[in-house]
Amino acid sequence: MFITFEGIDGSGKTTQSELLANHFKQIRGENNMILTREPGGTDFAEKARGILLKDDVDPVSELLLLVSMRYEHVKKLILPALKEGKTVICDRFIDSTIAYQGYGLEVDLELIRDLHKLVKIIRPDTTFILDIDVKVGLSRAKDKNKYEEMNINFYNKVRKGFQEIAIKEPDRCNVITEVEAKDNNQVYSEVINKITSAGI
Repeated sequence: MFITFEGIDGSGKTTQSELLANHFKQIRGENNMILTREPGGTDFAEKARGILLKDDVDPVSELLLLVSMRYEHVKKLILPALKEGKTVICDRFIDSTIAYQGYGLEVDLELIRDLHKLVKIIRPDTTFILDIDVKVGLSRAKDKNKYEEMNINFYNKVRKGFQEIAIKEPDRCNVITEVEAKDNNQVYSEVINKITSAGI
């Protein structure tokens, strides 16, 4: 089972990823649970993460770097774990690229999809999209990077991107709404309820 968490900065993805990972560790065993993140997940991708989040590069160059990082991540960590029957939870994945580079930076969406098809990037089984008010999300964000210096209009486009992804893929995407009005435990309860009702 491959589960991802998505949303704008400050939506609580990392916290909820960790909480759900701990849940699965308890019921399936620590060795059967992999928690990872993007950008990152492998030695190469973690090194490139610093460049990606700080340096000002052309959006298409940024996309190409993200796809190469994701290819390494999938090939060397995610797929081997899934083949061993492990549960994999990832903090951000392809939907973030569609939302940030596609909707936010206005890179052609077909180009993003075609590049991922070219290198045969897998799709998550289940995705949780944490939808939060942009201003609240940015005020909560802990790790300052170049994206968090973008204006509100950029983040409104990114949020819209996530919302449209959820509309297009309702079978995969579970949207947790009004995250700004809930604490971590309330959000986690919704995540667990959706996991339970889906029989995961």
